[in-house]
Amino acid sequence: MNNLQQLKYMITEHFSKSDSHNMSVGLTWYHRAHNECLLLSQVFEIELNKVVGVVAALSPNNKWSRNLHDAWNFLDEPSLDTKVCTFMNQRKKALAILEASSDEEILSILNGDKTKNFFGNILYYNSSERVTVDLWAYRSVKLKPSKKNFRITELAYKEVAQDLNLQPHQLQAVVWGVVRGAAS
Repeated sequence: MNNLQQLKYMITEHFSKSDSHNMSVGLTWYHRAHNECLLLSQVFEIELNKVVGVVAALSPNNKWSRNLHDAWNFLDEPSLDTKVCTFMNQRKKALAILEASSDEEILSILNGDKTKNFFGNILYYNSSERVTVDLWAYRSVKLKPSKKNFRITELAYKEVAQDLNLQPHQLQAVVWGVVRGAAS
């Protein structure tokens, strides 16, 4: 069994351990995240793609509930001094995203594969073929986070998702729930 096959096997095993609640939550996670961002977009009268970009920029090392809280605070008072639980560079990106004129520009500002995919999965939850390869996705296949491991992890998720007739980000969200639950 080659390395890709091993990763696909581990992902499939995690997916098969999902209970009905986790399955439901995972399959709808990005749709619900989209709706949360839509609400922020309406409250602050800021284009949805910019809101999703800010959320993605503020996401590294941040729990989802805190990520939304930080996005609210940042959108309410866009400044490098706004209290958010992430790195200064991510705040700079969030500020630049508010000035962006297109999805392509937002993706260029986000720069990192994880945050670009997170952006795409939230904004285009119904059609995205991206995988948010975060720390939990690496843990699901027992790999260390790296550029080299990103591509093979992403490919494994895409191939298993295709086999299961799911969008890759849906599979990733279901597996995230299984792996994160097992780690708790």
